[in-house]
Amino acid sequence: MPEAELPPHIEQTVRAVEKVHVEHREGATPADRVLDCIKAVISRPAFLGLLLIGVLAWMLANAVLPVHLRLDPPPFLYLSLALALAAVCLTVLILSTQWRADGLAGHREKLILQLTFVTEQKSAKLIALVEELRRDLPHVPDRIDPEAEQMTETVNVSAVSEALKEEE
Repeated sequence: MPEAELPPHIEQTVRAVEKVHVEHREGATPADRVLDCIKAVISRPAFLGLLLIGVLAWMLANAVLPVHLRLDPPPFLYLSLALALAAVCLTVLILSTQWRADGLAGHREKLILQLTFVTEQKSAKLIALVEELRRDLPHVPDRIDPEAEQMTETVNVSAVSEALKEEE
């Protein structure tokens, strides 16, 4: 089935969003790429299953083997050390990949905020133009619309920011 063609303005938007993500991926250091690959492997449910099977196999082997062949007899100190080290490594891995993801989210948040302000300014301008047109058309009765007048003014970003801070 052929893909439905999107209107040009939507295609342009999709390409712009994809460009942000491509730039984010291309900006990754080799270490970031390695961490992302490791995270992709360990975040699968199969990894948890393999880890549990490995731990159980270690414990079972060291409990069943003759005493002189046991590498880590109960209470499994080497296993505890390995799991603690793995937990520290996983914590650092999660924090470092999350830090990078937060950078993209922060960029996206700023972009959305900027676009929202531009859209608000355009809306205010459109309302002002419609109100002006309404006043200029001879066959349209002239009336005062306080709400429309208020909407022609752009939002004072600083005032809104201060009001939000006071609410918090």
